[in-house]
Amino acid sequence: MSEEQVIANKRSRVLKTLGIIAGVALLVAAACLVGLMLAGPMVGSTFSSINDELSSVSGGETYATRSVQLAPVPVTQHIIIRDGYISMSVKDTPVSKQAIEGIVQELAAEGAFIVSSQETGRADSSMPTINMTIRVPAERFDQVMDRLAGLADQVLTRRESAEDVTEEYVDVQARLEAMKAARERLLKLMEQAASVEELLQAENQLTQREAEIESLQGRLDYLTQSAKMSKIEINLQPSSLSQPLGIQWRPGETVQKAWRGLVKSAQGAINLLIYFGIVILPWLLVLGALALGVRRVIRRYRERRARQS
Repeated sequence: MSEEQVIANKRSRVLKTLGIIAGVALLVAAACLVGLMLAGPMVGSTFSSINDELSSVSGGETYATRSVQLAPVPVTQHIIIRDGYISMSVKDTPVSKQAIEGIVQELAAEGAFIVSSQETGRADSSMPTINMTIRVPAERFDQVMDRLAGLADQVLTRRESAEDVTEEYVDVQARLEAMKAARERLLKLMEQAASVEELLQAENQLTQREAEIESLQGRLDYLTQSAKMSKIEINLQPSSLSQPLGIQWRPGETVQKAWRGLVKSAQGAINLLIYFGIVILPWLLVLGALALGVRRVIRRYRERRARQS
């Protein structure tokens, strides 16, 4: 074979190899395209499935029948929220308030604290009515209520209540765990999103789930804190014997009032003189001058008439 034929044969083999490689590349590209077309609906349907599952979690079904199956969170004891209210008459309301603050201070290491305190009705030397709200450890609730009653001359109203929130606590906790599990699935599926539309859809659902998780967590924290720390509302009223007599004589106050009256009357007199001197006196001088001038004219006229006659 000549050299030209050898070169031609090599070119032919190279072209065949390139053709085979191009064909294989086209087949691979077509397979990837078909795979993406099939995977897109699958991922979208998965997002839809998660959304349906989360909707069922947010609905009224019990956690045992939801699509997202999670084992119930075990609760070893009932969760009870205890609240109290006590209204009592005392000899000295400020002193009783200090005693209550002392009780709270004793239990401060266990978490007790004063929520609010308000005084109303103070007039002259009469004692105010005081309203307080405190929180104390639940295990100290009965003890604190008895100690408060011991401060009273008379207990007017004493009311205690207990609410079992165990079922709600378990339900909220299960819903919270379901939301967290679905959030993790959404995060994983976002990494597999086949289009921008699916990614935006997943981000929107993730934002909604985050808000629901925060709401459920807040409710769970409230139930936990309320069960741990009992709330007691206190109303302190001064007893009738501790009120001042209806008729009271206070010479010192009378002197002060009289002195204030003298100072005010003197200020009023001085203000009147200033007002008179600036506003009224100039007009009186002008009118007086005019009257004097008219009087002189009339007198001269009369004198001329008398001379002529």
